Amino acid sequence: MLHINCQNCGQSNPDVARVCRYCGHALRPDASSPRTQTDYATPPHQQQGGYVPTHDWASSAPLPAPPTYAAPQPQPLVSAENFRCPFCQTTAPPVIARRISTAGWIVFACLLVFCLPLFFIGLLIKEEYRMCSWCRAPLF
Repeated sequence: MLHINCQNCGQSNPDVARVCRYCGHALRPDASSPRTQTDYATPPHQQQGGYVPTHDWASSAPLPAPPTYAAPQPQPLVSAENFRCPFCQTTAPPVIARRISTAGWIVFACLLVFCLPLFFIGLLIKEEYRMCSWCRAPLF
């Protein structure tokens, strides 16, 4: 890789650099020259009087309404009319609860032995289970 020495501080800089990375002085004369301003013509809709719209939106046809989205409604796992607890024969709907899964306990034990600071991750692995709301018996 080629290097250029700065004329101001004498430090070595890469050949592709336009300014010195140590002092900020221009390395090439073309980098130090100010850029010339080019006179551009003013667009026709922005003449001296300000902004003039090129399209009359007020007289155009109205936009169609955006499509609506109906979110799906959650369905109960077991309806109260069809449920009967096999242990207490009640028709009260079951309760859905969460507990630490078997895999969560295994991950907890492994991380407790091998990586103590991360052992709690196993306690975050949970599973849902159903139980009778009256007798608290597990339902499978």
